[in-house]
Amino acid sequence: MNLAYFKDRDSLYLELSPENPDHAWEAQEGIVINLSADGRVVGIEIELASGKADLDMLRVGNFPGEVVVVDGSAH
Repeated sequence: MNLAYFKDRDSLYLELSPENPDHAWEAQEGIVINLSADGRVVGIEIELASGKADLDMLRVGNFPGEVVVVDGSAH
């Protein structure tokens, strides 16, 4: 699992599986669920994330990796 915040777009992306999504579904305004061809969730994008969550308080409990802020485009 990867977690990335794209500062230039104010977008938080949770990659649950390292595969390209087949299609996406906007679950609600600004929350996009990326799905594989067989319907598995492979990623979740939260647009305008700083208005939906306090990113200074972002914590991942017992996660072995680190959270990195990425400047640039992505997905």
